[in-house]
Amino acid sequence: MLKTTLRTLALTALLTLAPAAQAQSAPKRMPGRHHPAVVTRNLLYAGPDSISKFYRIPAIATLPDGTIAAVADRRLESNADLPGPIDVVCRTSTDGGFTWSEAVPVAIHDDGGGYGDPALGYDPASGDLVCIFTHGEGLWTAQDGKHGYIYVSRSSDGGRTWSTPADVTPGIFSQNEGSAPVHGITVFATSGGMHTAPDGTMWFALVTRHDKEKKYGPMRIYAVRSTDGGYTWESMPAAVDQDADESKLITTADGTLLMSIRNRRRGNRKFARSTDGGHTWAPSEISQSLPDPACNGDIITLPDGRLLHSINDSADKRHRISLFISEDQGHSWTKIMQLTPDNVTAAYSAMTLIDPNTLGVLTEEANAGGGLRIWFTRVDLSKLLDHSPRTPWQ
Repeated sequence: MLKTTLRTLALTALLTLAPAAQAQSAPKRMPGRHHPAVVTRNLLYAGPDSISKFYRIPAIATLPDGTIAAVADRRLESNADLPGPIDVVCRTSTDGGFTWSEAVPVAIHDDGGGYGDPALGYDPASGDLVCIFTHGEGLWTAQDGKHGYIYVSRSSDGGRTWSTPADVTPGIFSQNEGSAPVHGITVFATSGGMHTAPDGTMWFALVTRHDKEKKYGPMRIYAVRSTDGGYTWESMPAAVDQDADESKLITTADGTLLMSIRNRRRGNRKFARSTDGGHTWAPSEISQSLPDPACNGDIITLPDGRLLHSINDSADKRHRISLFISEDQGHSWTKIMQLTPDNVTAAYSAMTLIDPNTLGVLTEEANAGGGLRIWFTRVDLSKLLDHSPRTPWQ
């Protein structure tokens, strides 16, 4: 116990006392031809002075005062998922993403395992940032008596400090019979953006594994909501999809709850819709225009009601993270910008509206040392939406 305590204190010190060179990172221009909408591009995690070269799973949110918070997994030993030693860390910007603070801890791994796959949201009632993540056992290592737990941490000062992680699993999941709506082998929370609906309800998508015999068998997706600003959470009882993966929720202009669903079989993205607040869902449909190589992307609503999606422009390969726009509430999609080059592995992405005319995008990209690092790109939407699709890397 003493050894664990000392290790935790040491890690906290490392996170809090990040190198000064990383504290205020200057904008770094992209190589090659620049898209006219790209303002700047910053390396947020796994820069030259980082503690680890293994950073994954970005999430980002903007507060009403303009503060931007960007969280991620800091994976200490490898790119591998839970239950390994993984910490969730946060950096913030108060000037629109041009410079960033030092990394501070949100959750540090302990004897129960790592904390990982953060989802970030905003509670308008309290003004708090809310971060959901999974703790303990990984999706593929779980078994009877050992499963993942869902935890939440809050920040009331714009991401500078965070509350002690609190277990909110009981209202969401139990492995055996219990009061929770969802049962199975294990669960994890979809990382990236949480959704706050117009009525203040907060949402994220829960991934569940049920088959004890088939380790990589079908996984179900459930919508999980909070009506008290992220303090307590409950799973909606109806599964949205019977064979899916990380998914995102958003409310469309007509009040429909839309879920963008990662397609485990690759090819194209899936979508499901609920018109009764998430209690029931129409059967999910495969998009004919939005690709998906079985990867996590993000979806947001633009000020004019159109939808923007970040995802790989590939049916089978994790590269070419791009932006797609929908003029018809997610029924069809058009590519408008490519953010990462063809020859670089690029996986997860997350987006935030910094202001009505400015988009912030986090992209997870490979580095030469074998790890992954996370870049922030600031995009001028007024220029982006006035130009036809092109890539800054040509």
